[in-house]
Amino acid sequence: MNDNVEHRTLNVEQFLECLQGDNMAEFNQKEYQTVILGALLHDIGKFIQRAQENPAKQDHSHWGDEWFQNHLAERLTYIFNDKEKQTIRSAINNHHEHEEIISLADAISAGMDRIALDDEEKGDPFTHRLKAIMTQVAHTEEHKSTGFHTIKLLGKDNLNEIFPDSNEKCSFKEYSALLNDFENDLNNLHKSDISPLQFIDYMYFILWKYTWCIPSAAYLHEPDVSLFDHLKTSAAIAGCLYVYEKTKGIESTNIDDPAFLLVVGDISGIQSYIFDVLTQQGKVAKRLRARSLFTQLISEIASHRILHSLNMPILNIISSAGGNFYILTANTEDNKKKLEELQVEFDRWLFTNLRAELSLNLAYITLSGNDLKNFSQKLKGLKTILNKKKYQPFRSILCNSQNWDENKFVQPEVIESDEKICNGCHEASMIENVFNEEGLCENCWSDTQIGQKLPQSNYLAFFADSNHDFTILNYSFELWNENDIKKKIYDKTSYLILKLNDTEISPPVTGFKYLSTHIPTKQDIPDANVEKDNQPVAFDDIAGKANGDKLIAYAKGDVDNLGKILETPFSLSKFTTFSRMLETFFSGYLNKTLTGDYRTLYSVYSGGDDFFLIGPWDETIEFMKFLRSKFHEFCMGNPDFTFSTGVLLSKPHEPLSFCAKNVEEQLNSSKHRKDKEGKEVKDGITLFGQTVSWTELDNILENANKVIEWLKRQPPVISRSFAHNMRIYGEMAELSGITDDIIIKTELLRFIPLFTYDINRNLSKEEQKEAYQWATNLLPSIETPKGGNTLRHLKTIMGYVLTFTRS
Repeated sequence: MNDNVEHRTLNVEQFLECLQGDNMAEFNQKEYQTVILGALLHDIGKFIQRAQENPAKQDHSHWGDEWFQNHLAERLTYIFNDKEKQTIRSAINNHHEHEEIISLADAISAGMDRIALDDEEKGDPFTHRLKAIMTQVAHTEEHKSTGFHTIKLLGKDNLNEIFPDSNEKCSFKEYSALLNDFENDLNNLHKSDISPLQFIDYMYFILWKYTWCIPSAAYLHEPDVSLFDHLKTSAAIAGCLYVYEKTKGIESTNIDDPAFLLVVGDISGIQSYIFDVLTQQGKVAKRLRARSLFTQLISEIASHRILHSLNMPILNIISSAGGNFYILTANTEDNKKKLEELQVEFDRWLFTNLRAELSLNLAYITLSGNDLKNFSQKLKGLKTILNKKKYQPFRSILCNSQNWDENKFVQPEVIESDEKICNGCHEASMIENVFNEEGLCENCWSDTQIGQKLPQSNYLAFFADSNHDFTILNYSFELWNENDIKKKIYDKTSYLILKLNDTEISPPVTGFKYLSTHIPTKQDIPDANVEKDNQPVAFDDIAGKANGDKLIAYAKGDVDNLGKILETPFSLSKFTTFSRMLETFFSGYLNKTLTGDYRTLYSVYSGGDDFFLIGPWDETIEFMKFLRSKFHEFCMGNPDFTFSTGVLLSKPHEPLSFCAKNVEEQLNSSKHRKDKEGKEVKDGITLFGQTVSWTELDNILENANKVIEWLKRQPPVISRSFAHNMRIYGEMAELSGITDDIIIKTELLRFIPLFTYDINRNLSKEEQKEAYQWATNLLPSIETPKGGNTLRHLKTIMGYVLTFTRS
């Protein structure tokens, strides 16, 4: 998937080299890096202080300074000179050369006008846990319980540590154990052979791992921002301020100065790209997750391209999930020009290599420090700009001046008359490859290779050229397993190596990434019709694990009312904490559960605030119930945090595009669920053609399992034909409550005498007494004129029963 577009190749040593621009004569790259690193470590003393038996002995800056001297100074000798080390140290002990930059960055990150040296944490901050942001954020006034995070490194307990509890207090011993592990991870850094950028990136990920659960400041009203997110955003802001001041030739920045650009990137066309061109002949199970990963990595690599071009480290990515990303950078004319150039390059690559099936739109807005304190309000304005650009995809290459060039809308002929067409997408010519037995084009062949490697991959390596396995936007990536990383440990061409779904890292691995990668293989389904243990199984094999009907279920869901939630007041650091925790749940925790107790489910994608899964129909429904209960626990019952799901049952060979569109309709039905008063409440699941609440789903499954048990007895308590009739009566009952046509309603209400007759005819024996009572309680009566509570769900109950028991 290469093209001939010229581009500058960057490697890891060149990542943060000289900024270009007319007013950058005083810019010093190494000084810039020390400012960023100093800001990233400026409050490290709060971590050290909390790990002491007598924390109030001295303030956090002194604790941090001592720790720096004892644990970090010598290690930095191989990266920075004495003056540069002193700059970093002075940021920690509050006597720094760039005091105004880091102090202002600190204040903006915290959502305050300023933070003075006497703004020490009040009360007893050393025993207070971090408030769980998922219990603090809201868009209504409903009562919410406050939750707190345990003091554990990220990933220590299979991500169960991200679930809050009501215990507000902790001891210094918990912090002490955490600090000990933190220092051990720092010891993995080799004293030499590491660049400043690699050190900044490594510290970023290690701080994420250990300080995600530490409150940033207890003098704030609601300490629900982690120390990690405060340090990250402070460093991002400080780097921008340094560039802005050097570019403008000014000595200091005011909090009202428009020093920042907030950049957003958004991919359009994801669903059609993933689903529309896939056919069964193209071995869909292997290629489906590959296409999904590819779209995710377009977003990831696009953000890297922007960082490299604008000379920013990875911590300037504010968030990246669900096909979009936000980057904070300095407001300079040079940066704006480079963003426009990158838009052209992205457009050209996607138009040429992916036939414009996906588009990537960039937009930006100018912000001041005060704007970053009210971050959520500015997001609305940025989204308005982005939406306008989304209506004009590829404008940069389809226009001459301000007018559309109609000739450029026609793709050049790519298939000669004597060439064979790809069996996967039917849109490009086959490639000549001795291993290409399926007859695929270059893109579909690449999908197959990604799908083959993904289940056994532990690492994701990125390269600033197009010379490696899989190319995106003139960069490339590779998927490595444990053997690969051992062979390539001295490979210096990768600018970033991430470990997948595991926080245990050491160089050359720079960091980690939670990615929902689970695909059922022969190890998960031993009787699958594939040869190798790590080979993805077909949908037929997944359907074969279902009880009763051999069907698969498509499940799509997302968080309700996220737009409203994001309109509530957020500072920059609060936004990063919130988006990171949500991403950790859907990308990290969800994947952990799939690789544990739900291994037959297939993750098409999961991240940000949504997911798309495929699995045996009954296990998929069970998993939806489980996932919703865990999300409820994750938010500690916060009534403003719910999610809705649509579930579609299908034969394994139904066209993917058809199923994807239909499950989207099921999700939309859930999003429009109304309560008994007619109020739209969402927070539900649609299955078997009916939308119900999660509590109602529990009742449905309880009753369904009861009927299934009656059918399984020997002899059966009820007949299958009677069960089938009950489903029809359930449908009639549901429709009678919907229609206003008196003639149709009268006809539908015939279910009452028909059901009564069937009950008396089929459930007359002594051993059928329980079933008789259950069925009779469904019927309308004087006491219950609309029938028993279960009647309105009888259609779904019996749909589940009949599907589960079909042989």
